[in-house]
Order: sequence, then structure tokens, then C-alpha cells
Amino acid sequence: MKDTNRKFAIITVDTNDGDTVQTINELTPEQVIILNIVATAIKKFEPYEYEMFAGHMSKHEHNFSTGELVRKDNQELSAEEYYVEEKQLLTKEEYDVFMNLAPYCEYGFHTVEYIKILAVIGEISLQ
Repeated sequence: MKDTNRKFAIITVDTNDGDTVQTINELTPEQVIILNIVATAIKKFEPYEYEMFAGHMSKHEHNFSTGELVRKDNQELSAEEYYVEEKQLLTKEEYDVFMNLAPYCEYGFHTVEYIKILAVIGEISLQ
């Protein structure tokens, strides 16, 4: 078995209340650091209230809304607005690195279910 120091990220997102999509990407050392920062930021997400109609309040509970799944009609913030602009938990660069590693979803996604970073300790060649 050949020793290796490769790391991979498994990122799973929810696109439609239970419909999940997943990516697996090999990571650079810089991306490992950034994914840890992103995971820490997402853990700090706090649902926030909005007025649905005539004083009736509800909460936005999706931790990372993107694309067409951002409910602007209900005053929902996109993930970039929430994490970069509003809460300043991520820089624009950190946000962009994460979005390049996250699964592509035609209409976007609304929840990051998990981010796993796996270290490969060895590889066995079949040739």
C-alpha cells in the first residue's frame, strides 16, 4: 500500500426538503482550512424571524439558501448576504471557495446537511 496525505471533502446539501445532492472533491491544504471556517460559520447560523402577513411572524430556518431557493418574497437572505454581508462570518473569497466545492443544483440549495473532510491514509494500486 502506498502512503498518501490526500484529503477529500464530502459536502451534502438539501435542495428541496429531503432531496439531497452530494459532491466529493480532493482538497488543497488551503481548502481544508477554508472548509473548517465555513463549517464553523454554518454552525453559528441562527433562524431569524420575518413577517409573513398582518403581524403573523415566521422563521427562516434554512442555513444556506442559494439560487432560486432564496425566498426574497419572504425577506430571506441569500447565504452570501447572511454570512458575508450581514453576519460577516465569511469573506467573499471563503464563500466563493465553498460554492465551488458545493454540489451544483439547478435551482440552488437551501441547507448544508454536512461537510466531511476525510484523510486518505493509503492507496492500493490494482495495476
